[in-house]
Amino acid sequence: MNFKLINLLGVVIFSWLSFISDAQTLPIDAETQRITWVETVSQDSLTKDQLYDRAKRWLTIYYKNTTFDMDSKAIYTITKTGTFNIALTYDFKYKSQNTITYSISISFKDGRYRYKITDVRFYPVSSGAKAQLNLETAYSKMTTQNKNETNVQVNKEINTVIADLKAYMLKGEAPTTEEDW
Repeated sequence: MNFKLINLLGVVIFSWLSFISDAQTLPIDAETQRITWVETVSQDSLTKDQLYDRAKRWLTIYYKNTTFDMDSKAIYTITKTGTFNIALTYDFKYKSQNTITYSISISFKDGRYRYKITDVRFYPVSSGAKAQLNLETAYSKMTTQNKNETNVQVNKEINTVIADLKAYMLKGEAPTTEEDW
């Protein structure tokens, strides 16, 4: 009887460890040790002016306002702050609402642009923005379950931002869906 229980416990632990090891991780810049998404995307047929104008339109549409943290055509760089919410489990059954803020910077050269998403910050909605920490610090204080939830939700949201940016930059317009007939 005890042997069956030990085998069952072993299977559960092995499954749990496999789940943890397969969990998504957040990209860490080797130089700064900060969470960072960065990529240079080629668009050979477009000038830096065309790319700059497209990105500026995309930022205005995606973030639904025309205010930028930095907008410099002299150095061909635009920077904006974005936010989204994630829900984390506590006491195994309750959810807390938390806000993630980040900075997206897009730079341009003829035939290519580079986006960089960094300065990722975290704070519980109930505490307000004054309680925010960089996500690396907040992450180190989280439970294993919350780390996994954070990885999945943050990667999903940021990958959505990146995919939308790339699609818009490719065509110069918002991608159409079947509902936009």
